Amino acid sequence: MRYLLGAIGILACLCACAVLDGAEAAPGIAAEQPAAAAPEGSSASAEKIKQARQLGAELRTASSMERRLRVVKELIALGAEGEAAVKGYFDQQLQRVAAAIKPPPSTEAYDKRIEELRKILAELRADANLTKEKTQQIGLPALDELTNVYNRREAIIQSHYQKFSRSAEALRGLVQFLRTLQDKAESDPALQPQSFSLAEYLKEAEKLLEQTQPPMNPQVREILEENEKIARELPPDEVAGMRALNAMRILCGLMPLRIDPKLVAVARGHSQDMAVHGFFAHESPLPGKKTPQDRAKLGGTTASGENIYVGSNVTKDAIRAWFLSPGHHKNMLSESHKRQGLGRYGTHWTQLFGQ
Repeated sequence: MRYLLGAIGILACLCACAVLDGAEAAPGIAAEQPAAAAPEGSSASAEKIKQARQLGAELRTASSMERRLRVVKELIALGAEGEAAVKGYFDQQLQRVAAAIKPPPSTEAYDKRIEELRKILAELRADANLTKEKTQQIGLPALDELTNVYNRREAIIQSHYQKFSRSAEALRGLVQFLRTLQDKAESDPALQPQSFSLAEYLKEAEKLLEQTQPPMNPQVREILEENEKIARELPPDEVAGMRALNAMRILCGLMPLRIDPKLVAVARGHSQDMAVHGFFAHESPLPGKKTPQDRAKLGGTTASGENIYVGSNVTKDAIRAWFLSPGHHKNMLSESHKRQGLGRYGTHWTQLFGQ
């Protein structure tokens, strides 16, 4: 979310002119827990109960994944007494975290205004007679207010979920432990308890982990995370422009676009061609590069739309110019696009889209 919030900041400027792991134990999650007593009438020996208690204490303090797996194996080998200690350990971890997690505060007033502003912007881009005056007089103020309202709502949400950072760290470690234990148990029956399901505990831990993080459409999260991996290999100014567009689309209630590195290269190439050969047009005079589709094909991809701009090497200037231009405005916020690529050369910018 930090890079998304940072990109939204670019849009604000536009309108004005983003454990308990396998080696460490997290503090505050482990606590003393007495080993479960043997059921009445049980033939379990006092020695087994003592061993289960000692191993249970070791499990709570184990600092490495290897040690925890060994302790679990030894506990399971003790039978019912040992499995009760393992089950009690998982129960306690989940119960303590669940008790710490509180529901988020209401943001109903913000939500309502966000939907109203999204409707204004949706009607604007659907206007068959959209003009630059409308984008400037209606679009910019609506986007400006939407950015501010959205940021205020996000600040409330982020503040709430930051309180659960230690719980989230502990849960990530517990999820990792349970996943590892479950994977190892498939090939080592000595790690597979008979009286309870590791899968059920893993499911519950993952569910609780989700409750420690701000809600987000899983597909949106996946696209943004994948984009950030791709962005590491691209120029920062081009990345900033693509983030800004995705932030604008999310503000408007649209899906973000995937970064297509091939479209980025093609877009940068067209920007360079325009600068070097002295033209400014979607149609290139260069052989084999006449249309955006021709250029995309040469680059090993496909294109469904293109925006071009000249006049500044500043990212937000290009985004602002396109937002104010009716055709470019609709292109940036089209629901049919699924991919994007932004390329700059000097003061020339090219924005390509793909389905």
